[in-house]
Amino acid sequence: MSSAMALPFHAGPELGRAINRTDFFRLLKAAAHHYAFDSFALARISEASQPFGARDIIITNVAERQTGFFVYAMARALGFIKSKAAQFLATPVSGRANNLEGYPPDLVLNEFDTNSFLLIPLFTPEGRRYCVAFSGKRQQPDQGEVADILLDTMRIFDKFYEEILVNEMSGRLTQRESEVVRWTSEGKTSAEIAIILGLSEHTVNSHIAASVRKLGAVNRVHMVAMALRMGLVS
Repeated sequence: MSSAMALPFHAGPELGRAINRTDFFRLLKAAAHHYAFDSFALARISEASQPFGARDIIITNVAERQTGFFVYAMARALGFIKSKAAQFLATPVSGRANNLEGYPPDLVLNEFDTNSFLLIPLFTPEGRRYCVAFSGKRQQPDQGEVADILLDTMRIFDKFYEEILVNEMSGRLTQRESEVVRWTSEGKTSAEIAIILGLSEHTVNSHIAASVRKLGAVNRVHMVAMALRMGLVS
């Protein structure tokens, strides 16, 4: 383990300022890189396709076309039995994927097939199960490092729960989301709303994405229609 990896990751003031999915993407990416992992995925634990399917992923830096490969390689690395029991796991599990037997490494199409994986189980106060999966071309973490990663991941997830999940589970729009929806209903673009509200365009788009999910819409036009129908904007 390198000297950099020997030091626990600390999100610092960035954690306190995190309010949207873009912020949490950056925090998880920074944590992954600190511990020499290349990829990460925050996902809901699924009872249908353990430990989770591509549709259960909430935040990840894995390209959409690669998520299926990521999940499959992780299941192979952790062992299919442990993967299928993910909904019951209470402690982190790790493993290393191996090349498919008989295939030279340079001909294996799944880029995750030689990676180490670490699955961190997470829980909300209501008992809902989530996890963060880390993957990278590195040695499997030892117990001390796993403990550090677990603590850091739990800190980020606790903040994610407070800022994102609580509001999404309630179905209510936050004040800022309501403002963004109102300006969107008046025909303003994300860039224009960002200037009006003093936010970044990325933050505005995050609020729009959250509002779309909460209102059960399929896009921003449908979001506005739903908001009008529900009397959220006039």
